[in-house]
Amino acid sequence: MGNADVIHELARRWNAGDVEGVLKLFAEDAVMLAGGDWPEQTPRRGREDIRANIEEWRAVWESAELEIARTETFGDRIVSDGAWNARGRSSGVTGSMPATTLCTIRHGKIASLEWFTDYDAAVAAARGS
Repeated sequence: MGNADVIHELARRWNAGDVEGVLKLFAEDAVMLAGGDWPEQTPRRGREDIRANIEEWRAVWESAELEIARTETFGDRIVSDGAWNARGRSSGVTGSMPATTLCTIRHGKIASLEWFTDYDAAVAAARGS
């Protein structure tokens, strides 16, 4: 599986509700970070902390599907751009918000995942600019 394929598989497993499958795509010592413009700034470290974050999301959203519109590869870094399409658990309100990630892939696993709200910022970070 190529590096970009890992990201598409992540979306497929997430959308299927396969939490265990999602977690298996992350390295044991993986780190998940929010971009500088995201409100939640607590880094998540390791699979169990990432699991807790997933459970927090699933508690709030009745459904939340990740749509990947494009990916761009920069060596072992992959920028993906798309949207979260979600329905609130209590409100039932549906909506969509941009979802851009920068992932570093190590030995076929996600070593780090950083969320961005701006594609160009994610690309700049991937390039080390």
